[in-house]
Order: sequence, then structure tokens, then C-alpha cells
Amino acid sequence: MRSFTQSRNAEMLAAVERREPQPTSYPAPVAVWQFGDDLTFVGLSGEVVVDFVPLIEKAIGPLPVWISAYCNAVFGYIPSARVVAEGGYEARGIYTINGLFTAEAESVLVDKVRELSVRAGRKPVP
Repeated sequence: MRSFTQSRNAEMLAAVERREPQPTSYPAPVAVWQFGDDLTFVGLSGEVVVDFVPLIEKAIGPLPVWISAYCNAVFGYIPSARVVAEGGYEARGIYTINGLFTAEAESVLVDKVRELSVRAGRKPVP
């Protein structure tokens, strides 16, 4: 019996051999809500790894933040750069299409949360 990873890898390799274009991005919804002057709610889609908590807290500042995953879409793990480098099941790809996240997904996601938090009314961090 083939594992999920073996099956997904075989599908991806077959698509490459057929010269099908491979995805270079994935539209993962992100939401940020600001409650008054203190609490910021960050809604991330997918299953983000724990590394994103300190990364987002550092990016948007010391005020209280509530980070939640599985919001608006579930398509697999969003790995941090560390997880991509180490490998493991959290880096195995997107479940809904053929594709893998690169280490750059970390900065794209954190930058988007920073941008949305400022737009929601949170004071920017220098």
C-alpha cells in the first residue's frame, strides 16, 4: 500500500513528465481583525506550524494577538522555512492540488499578516 506522500509524489512526477505547468503560488486566505486598541485576531487558512506564532508576534508587535488556523480554507500544512529545510510530514505539500510550499512561503505569509494588521488599525512595528 502506498503512503499519501508516495502517491502525491508519483502524481507530481507524472505531471512533470507530461510537461504540465506546475503551480508557482497558492491563494491562501488570510484575515486580520483589530479589536479596539489591543487585541488583534489573525485568521490563517491551512494548518500552520507552530513557528508562525513567534514570527507573527514579532512582525506585528507586543500587543495581544490571537492566531487561529483552519480559517476559510484547509488545503494542508503551511510550513515555516525551518520546517521546509528539515522536511517531515508538515512539508509534504498541498492536499488539494499537486504542489509544495517553498521556504519563501514563510515571509510571504508573515508580510501579508503585517500588511493586513496595519490596514486593520494596528500600529506598525518599526
